[in-house]
Amino acid sequence: MPVYGGEKYLAAAIESVLNQTHSDFELIIVNDCSPDGSQTVIESYMADQRITCLRNESNLGVAGSRNRALAVSQGDFIAFLDQDDIWLPKKLEIQLAALRENPDVGLMHAGYVRIDPQGNLLFEARHRPASDFNNPKAPVRVADVFAEIFVMNDIQPLTTIIPKRVLEDVGNFLPDLPGVDDYELWLRIALRYPVGHVDTILGYWRAHPEQQSNLGYKMLMLRLKAIDSILSRFPEAKMRVARTDFHRRMHSMCRSAANYTMYYLHDYTSARNLYLRAVGFAPLDVPSWVKLLYCATPTFLRDRVRQAKSLIWRTRQ
Repeated sequence: MPVYGGEKYLAAAIESVLNQTHSDFELIIVNDCSPDGSQTVIESYMADQRITCLRNESNLGVAGSRNRALAVSQGDFIAFLDQDDIWLPKKLEIQLAALRENPDVGLMHAGYVRIDPQGNLLFEARHRPASDFNNPKAPVRVADVFAEIFVMNDIQPLTTIIPKRVLEDVGNFLPDLPGVDDYELWLRIALRYPVGHVDTILGYWRAHPEQQSNLGYKMLMLRLKAIDSILSRFPEAKMRVARTDFHRRMHSMCRSAANYTMYYLHDYTSARNLYLRAVGFAPLDVPSWVKLLYCATPTFLRDRVRQAKSLIWRTRQ
């Protein structure tokens, strides 16, 4: 559990671990130079011998803090919980049983629902039956999911559990991918191992304004970087995805990244390169061709185009 600025929700997260029906665990909390009262909250639970607290000398970020905890972990299985999320009481029990029945699985995850900052279920989950939650009889699906998560990932760290031998095989988190380091790791695991999913809700993902996943286009750029990293290191990965799906995914990400780079960063060189990649995956994308030409236009001509558009807009008002 990495902690930074987590005082507000930290106690609920820690207690959700201590309340597990499977009690044989170690909880490694990494204080990543948290500037608030998080350390005081942590210390209030340190009487429990299952808890270890590490304190970073400098801020390492979530990935670096997770890697530090992994280096000292003693368990055969690794699970993750962010400081603002919550495990349901049978989370470990249910997933460990599923892993024992499927020993070849490289990662086991489960369902989750969102809660608000006060811990209340958001509207879409309020009317779900009790049998959807914490169900030890829920079916387990095991499959090759690389192509699936390449196109659309919905594996949340709070519902995952991974055999430690798998992490020793594929490697740890990459700190230069903040916010998507988990997604990149899931892709690496899915390249080599089948992935399991327990069809029951085992965690609450807390939605609040401070969380990193709200950073929009910054996260998009990092997801593209993560995918490019996978494709460059593992060329065979491209062949694991259907050609149409691969091109659609890459085109969408490159075009969206190019739009952000052009409109908000005004980095026309980078935007031009991204539009060039986008049309490489979808040659009939006429709007991207137009924007590509615009980005390739000399600065003084772009200024003239913007002035003309502004004049036309004012004339129409």
